[in-house]
Amino acid sequence: MRKKAAAGLLCVVAVAGLVAPGAAYASSASEAATSCYARADTPFYSNGKVYATGHAYCSPWGDVEITVTITADGAFEGDTDTGLIQGTPHISDTAAAPNRAGNQRWCTRVDGKYYPGGGTYIISDVTCESAGF
Repeated sequence: MRKKAAAGLLCVVAVAGLVAPGAAYASSASEAATSCYARADTPFYSNGKVYATGHAYCSPWGDVEITVTITADGAFEGDTDTGLIQGTPHISDTAAAPNRAGNQRWCTRVDGKYYPGGGTYIISDVTCESAGF
């Protein structure tokens, strides 16, 4: 009898539109896009180069790809891309460019796509250093 009562409770929860904690659920396209997001790390300097690292995080797992772009004072300096990675919770890639004389403002930009259930969703993030190298 307890099994039937529990099953009835699950039906009520499902009908009411509630979701158990930890369950993956999206009631709209915009909610589905939020289950995967991009993060750009602040660029850093090492051995004469500036490095820009970007990430994509998916919950629980996703098919995702990103392009990481590095800029100096808004000008393109280089990029790299991961290509499509299937079934992963996290990917990252790093673009690099030679440092130049003077004081530039370096930025990391991440642009990507996430492919849940046949859809395509855009993810992106950007961050810049607070002071030049």
